[in-house]
Amino acid sequence: MSKASIIEALVREPLEKLGLEVVEVEYQREAGDRMLRIYIDREAGVDLETCSNASRAVKALIDETEIDYDHMEVSSPGLNRVIKTDRDLQRFNGENVSIKTVQAYEGPRKIVGRLQGFGAADIKIMNQENRLISIPRDMISIIRLHPEF
Repeated sequence: MSKASIIEALVREPLEKLGLEVVEVEYQREAGDRMLRIYIDREAGVDLETCSNASRAVKALIDETEIDYDHMEVSSPGLNRVIKTDRDLQRFNGENVSIKTVQAYEGPRKIVGRLQGFGAADIKIMNQENRLISIPRDMISIIRLHPEF
């Protein structure tokens, strides 16, 4: 189990008690320092106060582990957040997304469109030409929100 997975399991319950979802945990070296990033979200969005409260709720728990870090950040996943779970797909159904496919996919490597549903085997996207495309899940490398400006 990776250190990021250990931390994610440790902080999930205290953050859920605050009404927050753990989107992702990153633990990596950057410029010689060990960075720990915890991305959180909730339906109403995340602001600085929410991040501060979340940080206070989990810092002592993390410090009790054998996992060392130089810097810890708790933040929103941003406007172009990664969509990982079926819960995310349900929440963002109808929103614009960007999908990158694996090289083996017999279609475009990047698809932008409106998320139109999903099943166990595929994700459905209404592309920019108003064509409904069904992309097999095993051909998708990453799905992100694709905000319109």
